[in-house]
Amino acid sequence: MINIHTEICPVCGGKEFAKKFSCKDYSVSKEAFDLYTCNDCGFAFTQDFPSETEIGRYYESSDYISHSDTEQGLINKLYHWVRKTALKTKADIVFKYSAPESTTLLDIGVGTGYFMNEMRSRKWIVTGIEASENARAYAKQKFNIDTQCAEYLYQIPRANKDVITMWHVLEHMENLNMVMDRLHEILKDSGTAVIALPNKASFDAEAYKQYWAAYDVPRHLWHFSPEDFELLANKHNFDVVAVEPMYFDSFYISMLSQKYKGTFCGSIIGLIKGGIYYLKNLCNHKKSSSLIYILKKRTKPTNNI
Repeated sequence: MINIHTEICPVCGGKEFAKKFSCKDYSVSKEAFDLYTCNDCGFAFTQDFPSETEIGRYYESSDYISHSDTEQGLINKLYHWVRKTALKTKADIVFKYSAPESTTLLDIGVGTGYFMNEMRSRKWIVTGIEASENARAYAKQKFNIDTQCAEYLYQIPRANKDVITMWHVLEHMENLNMVMDRLHEILKDSGTAVIALPNKASFDAEAYKQYWAAYDVPRHLWHFSPEDFELLANKHNFDVVAVEPMYFDSFYISMLSQKYKGTFCGSIIGLIKGGIYYLKNLCNHKKSSSLIYILKKRTKPTNNI
């Protein structure tokens, strides 16, 4: 298997790392992968992750719920309930932060097509990119949505989109800096990028440590906090103009994390703990399990690291 070994921090360029801990792939392979942090900026990453040509098999499981519509079991039911209730919130965030004249949206990582369908119903001109052939087929079957394969990202003309959305996608993408540069090229000068990411500085991440479900190795390559994501955004001439919490993520992530710990009645205990984290997040939303970053292009570029 071809593995990618990180020798230079993609955020700050640092070369000194420390091992954080090992995490297990509970969803598919049951293999262990090491997480490292940069000594300079604190950014975390999965070390020696499978390359893009090899990683596909780590998504091939009905347990990988973002690419399926199964509602078997309490955790899956909760995940899909949260997804349905979050659609309006996501759409409202796009309307809130995009320029008034915005009409075109690129959704990267369409999955099974729910958000893309929601925005289409609101009269947006939506283009979607999805790497999974099965997910693309499902979106076509369920919503009659045609989506593009991953290579399409590099075929889009410059300054072509008003809004780009990535809902828990950037952490999966091998060429992190190349993708961020491409987002800047594709967006119009008045454009907005909306990027949702797991938050390694969340209350639940700090509590569960190596069992935290949102580390999701090896599918999640990069692990962000608000501080190091802002460093990355600034490096690529974006300003983070707002950060919105995804409050409900703490419930199903805590349920999964308790399951991974092998806790008796883990789903129930995780649900209770998720409720506690939810209440704590109301007082400090930057400690939420997942965060949505709103990015605007800088008018005066800075030099990349």
